[in-house]
Amino acid sequence: MSEKRRLRGLAIHRPIVYGSAATLIPVAERIVNPDHNMRWTVAVRSAASPPPDSPILQSRSIPQDVIGGCDDLSYFIRKVSFKLHDSYPNPLRVIDKPPFEVNETGWGEFVIYIKIYFVSESGEKAIQVQHSLKLHDWIPNPNLPTHQKWLEPKTDAQNTPSDSNQSSPEPTESPSLQPVQSAIHSWQYDEIVFTEPFESFYQKLLAHPPTPLPALNRFPKHYIKQIGNKGEFGEFTTGVEERESKKLSWAQLTVLMEIDRLKTKLIRKEKELNEIKKVLQQ
Repeated sequence: MSEKRRLRGLAIHRPIVYGSAATLIPVAERIVNPDHNMRWTVAVRSAASPPPDSPILQSRSIPQDVIGGCDDLSYFIRKVSFKLHDSYPNPLRVIDKPPFEVNETGWGEFVIYIKIYFVSESGEKAIQVQHSLKLHDWIPNPNLPTHQKWLEPKTDAQNTPSDSNQSSPEPTESPSLQPVQSAIHSWQYDEIVFTEPFESFYQKLLAHPPTPLPALNRFPKHYIKQIGNKGEFGEFTTGVEERESKKLSWAQLTVLMEIDRLKTKLIRKEKELNEIKKVLQQ
């Protein structure tokens, strides 16, 4: 019975990354689908990357796809589904064994809905995230707001408009954008938190500690120009983790401040309503 006992007041997390890598397909190789000018991979992986000489990297379809995936996550992830654009055959791809990724080709960007299912003994419900597939280089957008300086590395922040409201893929070739020879990386660091887990599942997590992130990037910068629209270079490191943690903490603080503001507004409105009721009863 202890296996089904939840550990009250305890939480444990596992760091992951989800996102995509894309590269240009040489014209000579565009035989089956001449319009498909990009090869891309979307994946859910452990945050730590394999070492540069790892066979894991050699097996990937994009040579410069080196982000994440050092650890096998199947000890707590049962399967991952990827909902692609409806123009793809079988747009709902379900991957029930590692690596949890989909390899495809295409010509346009769109939002991919990712659903992560946990092993049955966890007793946890599936979670869903979404990822905007990026097939061309990140470009600066002066119209987007900037975050607080204390959250950012000392590099120029870059952004691109969101594609989440588009009903069809957006072409990647544009007169203002030249094809990029290096891979395009778009990855999000996240932490899956298990609050008050079952004791058996907790012990299983303890038996599989995540590989620590390296202190410094181990790959050439031209391999990973950017892992996201905030100008980070290279693989996920302890420095990136710290900055991402600060951004998560700031987002949580912002939510709490908004909740407090709305509670104060609600109390004021209820007070005004009670005063009006008293006047009407006189």
